[in-house]
Amino acid sequence: MPVQIEHEGVTKTFYTQEEVDAEVKGLKVTNENLKSEKAELKAKADDAAEQVRNAQEEAAKAAGDKEALERIHAEREAEAKARMNELTGSIKTEKINNAINDLVTELGAGGAKNEDLRDLVKSRFSIDYDLDSHKLKVSGNGASSLDELKKTIKESGRYDAFLAGTGSKGGHSNGATSTGAATKKFNEYTSAELVKLHRENPEEYERLRSTASHLQGN
Repeated sequence: MPVQIEHEGVTKTFYTQEEVDAEVKGLKVTNENLKSEKAELKAKADDAAEQVRNAQEEAAKAAGDKEALERIHAEREAEAKARMNELTGSIKTEKINNAINDLVTELGAGGAKNEDLRDLVKSRFSIDYDLDSHKLKVSGNGASSLDELKKTIKESGRYDAFLAGTGSKGGHSNGATSTGAATKKFNEYTSAELVKLHRENPEEYERLRSTASHLQGN
């Protein structure tokens, strides 16, 4: 069930990762169904258009209309080229997305951090797929291959907050260490931290909230 948290006078609703995942899964299923229906309608429309063109072609042949026949031939060539471009574009997109997803799954800390890492990789690096060599091409931040990209992410220090086993480094680059929840005030917690505290230690959450309300009232 969603959890409602009052933070700085505003009540917000938060969902567990499981609830978010279930919602995303449902949306993906709906999206796939819509894509399937769209593809089916397009196929029917293309088939109907081709039947009309076949009839026009037969009529042009019977009439000896050379211009009409050339036009029909050009239309078919253009459509074939468009389908080929769509297919190659789809293949490249799938290869690139799969590579990024595999990289994030391998290196990421999981959950929302994987999503953040994926966004950073897409924004900071250019990744392409060569259909002739069947290899990924990477550019940006000195990386020119997938292996170099992985090395950059693991060793640069810029992504430590999102990596498995290194997330504890994030936010403490100045050498400071966390001294525990007792040293933080209610309004110093992030919304995500308040949700976690509410679930794991509701008594402490209520104590901090009551203290904060008392201080605001004075």
